[in-house]
Amino acid sequence: MNSSAEPVLNIRHSNISDAEQIYTVVRDAFSREEEAALVAAVRQAGEAVIELCAFLADELVGHVLLSPIRIEPHVDLNCLGIAPVSVLTRLHGNGVGSALMGRAIEEARGRSVDAIFLLGAPAYYQRFGFQRTHIGNEYGATDAFLVLELEKGCLAATEGTARYVSAFSDTGV
Repeated sequence: MNSSAEPVLNIRHSNISDAEQIYTVVRDAFSREEEAALVAAVRQAGEAVIELCAFLADELVGHVLLSPIRIEPHVDLNCLGIAPVSVLTRLHGNGVGSALMGRAIEEARGRSVDAIFLLGAPAYYQRFGFQRTHIGNEYGATDAFLVLELEKGCLAATEGTARYVSAFSDTGV
C-alpha cells in the first residue's frame, strides 16, 4: 500500500461518540452556532431519522441530518427534510458534500421515503434531482425550497405547507 495515497472518504451512520465532532464540523461549515445547536436539538429529541458522518482517515469532515417533514393539512406521505448538510470549510469543493447527499438519498430510498425536502441553493441541489416545489413551507421560501420525489408523482395532487420538526423553530433556524 502506498503510504502517500490520499485518504479515502468513509461515510457511516453517526453514533453518540461523534456528537462533539459533529458540532465542530457544523459550526465551522456555517461560521456560527445556530445550525450546530439545531443538530444537537434534533438528535436529543430523537427526531434524527438519518444522520451520516463523512470521515477522511479518523477526522470527521462532513455531516448530514434528515428529520421528518409533515405536510399540513395532514397528508399521509413519508417525507424527510435534509438540514443541514455540513462540510469543513477547508474541504468545500472536494466532493464531500456530494458524497453525503448521494448516500443520504440512497438511505432514504431504502426506507421507503416518498419525498425529501430541503431549503438551499437550486444550482447546487438540482444535480441530485431536486426541483422547486409547489408545496409551501413555514419559512416563506420560494425558489430555494426544493423537493426530490423518490416516489414519482407523490406530491402531484397535494397542497399544503411543509413543516420541519419543532427543533427548527425552537432554535430559531
